[in-house]
Amino acid sequence: MSGHNPELSQLFRVRIIYGRRTPGNPDTVVVKIPPADDATRLREASYGPYFGELGAYRLLKDYQGKFLPRLFGFEANEFEQTAAFVFEDIGSLPDTQKYAPVDRGVAEKTLEFMASHHGRFWEDESLANFPWLRDNRWAHLFNQNPDDAAIGWKVIKREDEFVKTGGLVVAGEFLGPKLQELMDAMESRPNTLTHNDFHQGNVMLRSDGSPVIIDWQLPAYAGGTNDLAKFMMTAVPLEILEHHELELIRHYWDSLTGTGVDGYSFDECVRDYRRAQVMIFGNYSIASFEMNEDGTLAHSSGDSTRAVIRALTLVDSAEMREVLP
Repeated sequence: MSGHNPELSQLFRVRIIYGRRTPGNPDTVVVKIPPADDATRLREASYGPYFGELGAYRLLKDYQGKFLPRLFGFEANEFEQTAAFVFEDIGSLPDTQKYAPVDRGVAEKTLEFMASHHGRFWEDESLANFPWLRDNRWAHLFNQNPDDAAIGWKVIKREDEFVKTGGLVVAGEFLGPKLQELMDAMESRPNTLTHNDFHQGNVMLRSDGSPVIIDWQLPAYAGGTNDLAKFMMTAVPLEILEHHELELIRHYWDSLTGTGVDGYSFDECVRDYRRAQVMIFGNYSIASFEMNEDGTLAHSSGDSTRAVIRALTLVDSAEMREVLP
C-alpha cells in the first residue's frame, strides 16, 4: 500500500490464513511499520511520531473500531522510540478517488467525533505530562520558521491558478513575523487532545459511510480549533463550506458543549477558528514552494494547500482583519 509519506511509515495489507478461526477474526489487516533504512527510521523517530500514535490510540481506546481503526497489536522499541502496528483494514478507495468523499452528513459525524474527544480531554492538564504529546506552541507551525510563510505567500500571489480575494489576501499579508503575535493571542484558547493533522487524506469511510480518522502521529495538547479548521478547510467540499460553514462550526460547538464543556462561547469558537485558519495557511505556505538550482522559487502546492487557499477566499476580509491581533 502507498501512504502520503512513505519515509515516515510503510503500509502493507496482509491476508491472514487461519489454522483455526473464531468469529471476529479479520480476513485482512493493515501492518504499519517504520522504514527499513536505519538513517531514515532514526531521523523520523526523533520527531516522535511512532510513540505519539501509540499514545493517542491508548487514550482513545473507546473509539477504536468506530471512529478510529481497531488496533489489534503493536511492537514498540523503547530505545529507538519506534513502533510497528497491526490495524483493522478499513478498505480501499476506488481507483478513481484520491480521498474519501465528504458530504454534509459525513462532515457532521466527523465533527461530532472531534467534539467528543475534545470534550473528554478539555483542559486536562495531566496530558501535558505525556512526553510523546506536543504542546500548543509547537502545534501551530511544527517548529518551522514563520518568516518562510511570507516567502510562500509571495510565491502563491504570482500563481494565476489562485484567485486572490476575500480573507485570503488579509491572511497572506499577515504571514511572516506577525505569526508570532498570532501564536501569542492563541495561547488564550483552552487546550485539549488534538489530532493535529486532520486533513482530507486522514479521513476514511467505513462501508456504512461513517468516518474513520487515521494517522495519529502528531497529537498535541493544543486548541481544538486547530483540528476544526484543518478539517473544514481541506476535507469539506468548497460548495458545502461556502453555504454551510457557520452551521458546521455551530454543530461542532453544540456537540462540544453537549459533552459538558462550558465557559467557551460560540463567538470565541468562531474567532479561534478564523485565527487557526490563518495559522494553518501559514503552515501550508511554508510547504508551498521549493528552491530551484538557479536560486529561483517554484510553486509546489499539494491538494491540501490548494483547498486551504480556496477556503480562505470565502472568508469576509473585514471579519478576518477583526480577529487578527
